[in-house]
Amino acid sequence: MKKNGFLLFLIPVLLLTVSSCKKWDEESGPTDIRIRNLSPHLFKDIYVDTSEDLSGSDEFDFGDLGPSQETEYHRFKKAYRQALLKITIDGTPYTFTPVSYTYEVYLGRGKFTYEVWTEETGGMKLNMRVGDDKYPLD
Repeated sequence: MKKNGFLLFLIPVLLLTVSSCKKWDEESGPTDIRIRNLSPHLFKDIYVDTSEDLSGSDEFDFGDLGPSQETEYHRFKKAYRQALLKITIDGTPYTFTPVSYTYEVYLGRGKFTYEVWTEETGGMKLNMRVGDDKYPLD
């Protein structure tokens, strides 16, 4: 009898727990992204592609950006911590290509900044990181 009472208690608790869980990617977007230039160089023709397969299905051209400046936000359907990023500096094209999206998680709804800088170690290298701007979406 005690076993049946325990099961009658456990089943509703399990059903409530399972029904209240959200699918992990339900809140995947939209995501507002801007670019912040942390380098001393002028960034020209800033192109960002946040699509998983880098197909250009979710892309935007942010234009030019001076040193220590940031762009306006652009809304993407989905975005990750890394994105395909193409920039021209002093006439030379540079590309930041994510290694793989296999283990990436969506940034989700919110406003984020891709902070971009250069490293000049035997040639210039492009790096980026994402910061959560903690602002609610419009």
